[in-house]
Amino acid sequence: MILEHDSSSHKPIPQAPIRSRNRMGAIFVHTAFTKKVVTNHRPLWYTKDYKSVKTRFSYWGTDASAVCPGFAVYYRRCLTTHSITNRMPRLLAMLFLLLGVFCAGALTVHADDYDTTIDRLSRLQALAKDFSASQSDTPDPIELTLAYTRTGSYNTTIWQLTAGTRDPEFESYVSSNDPDLVALQSVNTVTLPNGEKIDFGHLLASMNLVYNGIPITGSWGGDCQEMAKAYAGQASDAAGYASAMRATFNIDDDGSTSYFGNQDLRADMDSVVVGSKVTKDTDLADALRSYYANLTDYDRAREFISLSFGTVDTSSSDFADAVYRALMDDSGMQLLFYMNDMWSVQGWAIKDEYAPAVRGITDLFAEYLSGAVNGEKIKSDTNDRLVAMGGQALSDALSALGDTDAAQAALSAADSMANNAESTVSSGSDAISTARETFQTKFDVKIFQMILLIVGGLAAFMLVFSLVMFALRRRD
Repeated sequence: MILEHDSSSHKPIPQAPIRSRNRMGAIFVHTAFTKKVVTNHRPLWYTKDYKSVKTRFSYWGTDASAVCPGFAVYYRRCLTTHSITNRMPRLLAMLFLLLGVFCAGALTVHADDYDTTIDRLSRLQALAKDFSASQSDTPDPIELTLAYTRTGSYNTTIWQLTAGTRDPEFESYVSSNDPDLVALQSVNTVTLPNGEKIDFGHLLASMNLVYNGIPITGSWGGDCQEMAKAYAGQASDAAGYASAMRATFNIDDDGSTSYFGNQDLRADMDSVVVGSKVTKDTDLADALRSYYANLTDYDRAREFISLSFGTVDTSSSDFADAVYRALMDDSGMQLLFYMNDMWSVQGWAIKDEYAPAVRGITDLFAEYLSGAVNGEKIKSDTNDRLVAMGGQALSDALSALGDTDAAQAALSAADSMANNAESTVSSGSDAISTARETFQTKFDVKIFQMILLIVGGLAAFMLVFSLVMFALRRRD
């Protein structure tokens, strides 16, 4: 029992015991008298009046405020108020503040800064030019730049067969001269000048394929394939699939929920529009800055349609047929379907169980494009469509995979199609012939995100610690 004297009656007033701990953690009860003078000289662990809390803990051997100022303030203000009623609101306010800081930091990591990302791309291309000039075979700086950014799902077998393998010597060169550029290998969401968000990593990877003459496979065609495979078996016809896919198509998503969210959709179209204009002398950063300066959804869709499908009436039902045919006739897409077990060697065609799902997603894509340009008739300036890799290139890729039967079937189908060709075909055989057996995948570690997770863990620990101390206080 602790006694406090009443100055008027000189009678001791009983007070609750005050607890403290020694170096080994044992709990002691000691007494205090008027003016709250503590008679036990061991350091205090808990008191009703935060002003009398000692911040020197014997088991630390130093001043707590020197070791952890934030904890000292937190301890005094949140764990040592005069009553339980006043203590809990302060405790919860401090913890919500910590968690708020953590969440704000996580959002900062999630949406990369546009200007910073473009600046890094410019520096990367400058290093690519210097590196190329120092090599006897003078590799293409554009390919070096774009390939450097491809990691994880953008560096799989089919990506290396179509977009080429990354250059390990160039990666070492970049690491030595500007290590900050490694951030481009994990870039995800970037907010554009018009406020829209885009998967910038997807954009750069797809531009790599477009530059190599393969504009469909790594952009909108690849997303259509993923959607079709994910929804396979959930409907019986194209209309049913389109209805089911509408729930996740073009939704506000960073790729964590949808295979074809709005960030992917923008990246798909932008990679075709920008990538189709890239030459060996193009400054990639300047090209992207110019394109995004005053971009609208209408302008994006109109130019994409013109490049991908030629002169078309988007209000006509024939437009959906044109989108579907462009996907199915594309040799790069045939390779992608084949490698995902969705394409049959017999007859060299899409497997029956996947055909309705593929038609469903292309119909949905055509519907979006038509709406974006208000159902207008689009006239191509050249009437030449961007078409993917030629049949020989597809055959070369399949041969590289060791499947000679599929290679022969693809080549035969391509020869048959060539007899009835209606558009100019841009071959991607050079991109295929340079990529063979060397496959590499780099697992990127996002250090800053790890730090934020640690901060979040500490905040959770503080919450548990505070609740335990509160429970002990209530019990005593």
